[in-house]
Amino acid sequence: MTMRDAVYRLARRLRPLRPLLLLAAAAGGLGAGIGLFAFSGNAGDVVLMPGLILLLWALTLLVFIDVFAHLPGPSQARATGARRRWLAKLLQGLHWLLILGFVALGLTVVDLSQHILDTWLGSSPD
Repeated sequence: MTMRDAVYRLARRLRPLRPLLLLAAAAGGLGAGIGLFAFSGNAGDVVLMPGLILLLWALTLLVFIDVFAHLPGPSQARATGARRRWLAKLLQGLHWLLILGFVALGLTVVDLSQHILDTWLGSSPD
């Protein structure tokens, strides 16, 4: 099994959670909005920081599911005609680039979440 297949299977397994993730993103956005606009000073941080983290992770998982639940298969790469084979190989290569970009995005989300938690809990970030 290649990494492409593993990502495809994971996205397909997570697809039933999409409505729940939409609800979590809406709740996170609402919490972040309330924390930002309804409170003055640092009082809103109690709601703002968890809302931002919830919104960030829910949107990241939604993008993951939407992008990787439909990948072009190797059968399309064996299609007749040079142009169709070339287009299928090009799409497979672009999906590999998307996978690598999503790994980088995931690492960035982990780092940003850690920074938000450090700020929220009052410890000094590095």
